[in-house]
Amino acid sequence: MDAGITRGEQPGRGVRRFLLRRARIGVQLAQHHPLAEHPEIEIADAAAYPLRLPDRAANPVIHDQLSALFRDTRPHPRFHTPAVSFDMSQRDLRDGVTLAPAGEAAATAQPAGLTWRPLRGAPSLTIHLVLPHEQSPLHRRIRAVAKTLAHELHWLPG
Repeated sequence: MDAGITRGEQPGRGVRRFLLRRARIGVQLAQHHPLAEHPEIEIADAAAYPLRLPDRAANPVIHDQLSALFRDTRPHPRFHTPAVSFDMSQRDLRDGVTLAPAGEAAATAQPAGLTWRPLRGAPSLTIHLVLPHEQSPLHRRIRAVAKTLAHELHWLPG
């Protein structure tokens, strides 16, 4: 492996991770959804609605991290995975009922009619640069460029 980027705490041997971004976790929802009027949403309030999660087989770390947010909530959340793994229009959220847990990056490219709200008290979703434990000059250059970009995009403090 030369270099990679992972969401969440991905396991790996013989690699080093470097934090690039800490992002809030929230939910995508229809703009006309009753919870969309709140600047932040309580986790238990979101759990009262059907929640769309990514397919666990495709990304078990993210699936598990997002579903764990709702583990101890009442009512018990109703999770579902869409039959289509990627739908840019997010049709299933347009029903005004279904919510989709997602990192704050989802707020930057919302399809018309959808919005994103943070979940109050949710832990951060992390994005890491992954490099081999033994790094070459190229790996060090990749790390320097990634760190500079992360600062320019205000992903990292100071």
